[in-house]
Amino acid sequence: AHMTQILSRLQQALGASFEIKRELPAGGQSRLFLAADRRLPREVVIKLLPPELAGPTAAERFRREIAVLVQLQHPHIVPLLAVGHVDDLFWYVMPYISGASLAARLTHGALPLRDALQAIHDVADALAHAHSMQVVHRDLKPANVLFQAGRALLTDFGVAHARIENVRSSTGISMGELRRSVAKSASRLTEQGFAVGTPEYMAPEQFLGDEPADARADVYSLAMLSYEMLTGRAPFADFKGARLMAAHFTELVPLADLVRPEIPSNIAEVLATGMAKEPVDRFPDAAAFRDALGSRW
Repeated sequence: AHMTQILSRLQQALGASFEIKRELPAGGQSRLFLAADRRLPREVVIKLLPPELAGPTAAERFRREIAVLVQLQHPHIVPLLAVGHVDDLFWYVMPYISGASLAARLTHGALPLRDALQAIHDVADALAHAHSMQVVHRDLKPANVLFQAGRALLTDFGVAHARIENVRSSTGISMGELRRSVAKSASRLTEQGFAVGTPEYMAPEQFLGDEPADARADVYSLAMLSYEMLTGRAPFADFKGARLMAAHFTELVPLADLVRPEIPSNIAEVLATGMAKEPVDRFPDAAAFRDALGSRW
């Protein structure tokens, strides 16, 4: 009943502009709805932020976030079409991308080499644009890469609202276990400093929460994602829960060209640099990662 109530309130707030059709599956705490744009004959996605995050400071944070997100105009970033805010409801409107997500494509294994390299380049270029504007994505994962007309698009920059609960619930382990598994973090894992992402692709420093993760954390996640596109395997696919988190600190990833020999060795080296444990050993930002990849393949 609670959801029906939120849904009718959202529809009321949207008025005559958009008509909600159905709910779409969503990762994380937000809810996604497919809607018809009544002014233009097209489908859009409405992303509703969780009402429990809508405290007194939320409206101000939402405005600040929008001011940044609306400037991220790039051929490989899904744009914001509209935003709205009524009482404790905050929402974004984005185009509906009908192509499969990278998550869906990876269920069939590695991408063809050229397709993978093109997609990696597209996403790196999108991130480079964000980094040039001091925006860090912090939650790069296959579900946030969409395909349209054969090209990759990056979505979901709005994760500033997320909290550590997100990771706790998705890994199903207690904070005590988490602290023990990554000994270094024992005294420093604070809710405020913890940048939430998706554990499979998060940079080691995102688990520590000393200071907010910077562009180099995105480079790490991008390299992890690129590795999976090229080899068909996430680097730490065999690890779960606390062992997964520890793996980011302790396990070395085999060079991609050892897993799939047709991958050019220079590309494998770029990925290895991107996945370095220490931020200082990685590329400083996604532009440097993109340029190191080169554009001829």
